[in-house]
Amino acid sequence: MYIDRSKIDSRAKKNKLRIILLIMVLLCAVTFIIIFKTDLLSVQGIEIYGNENLTKEEIMPSVESTMGFNIFKVKLDSIASSVLANPYIKTVSVKRKLPNKLIVRISERKEAAVVPFMGTFLIIDEEGVVLKSALQTPGLKSINGLEFSNFMEGSVLHVSDQEQLEKALSLAKAMKYIDEDIKEINVTNKKNMVIRFSKGLSCKIGEGENLDYKLQLLKGILADLDSKGITRGVIDISHEGNPSYSPVE
Repeated sequence: MYIDRSKIDSRAKKNKLRIILLIMVLLCAVTFIIIFKTDLLSVQGIEIYGNENLTKEEIMPSVESTMGFNIFKVKLDSIASSVLANPYIKTVSVKRKLPNKLIVRISERKEAAVVPFMGTFLIIDEEGVVLKSALQTPGLKSINGLEFSNFMEGSVLHVSDQEQLEKALSLAKAMKYIDEDIKEINVTNKKNMVIRFSKGLSCKIGEGENLDYKLQLLKGILADLDSKGITRGVIDISHEGNPSYSPVE
């Protein structure tokens, strides 16, 4: 009896393919059930990193609505947008950590100065972003002389002369390295900004050109005046010539 081995081999191959296909279908079905129909991949925990001044309790309301949802159905961009609604948060990244956690990493905006506005104070960061309004200044330097009619928390303060704000922010940032309590930066005249210190001294600093050099100069002058017990008067380093000091009564 003649047996066609090619047909037998062909039939065996087809059966093998059917078995492989069936196994793949079963695996896909099991995977689908595990991913979408069980709690194994439901969000059970949220880890927050990078917060320094903000508490985790202040951040959690922006993300806790995802608890119990399937981790693959959670929209990471939507969570990030919700977290960024807090003016104190500068950047955020949200990632999945299988099987059931979300990782939220943030960087914060730091309070840099206050700007008086209609009986209140706007707290801003070093980029001029309004963080919040307050009735009192939390020990921050005040930037005076800016003109504006409204503001929005979480956005850069828009003033009539944006150059004034930029110069004030640059000066405020540079003044971190001066070991003296600063009360006010006045930019009413942006061609001759004035720094006022808590003890009673003030300094005319000009337009803000050669700022690093001028602040090193100011640092030396302040140290000299302090060694002499002088706490009041006007320092003038606004011009190209030698600095001057004028006492006040």
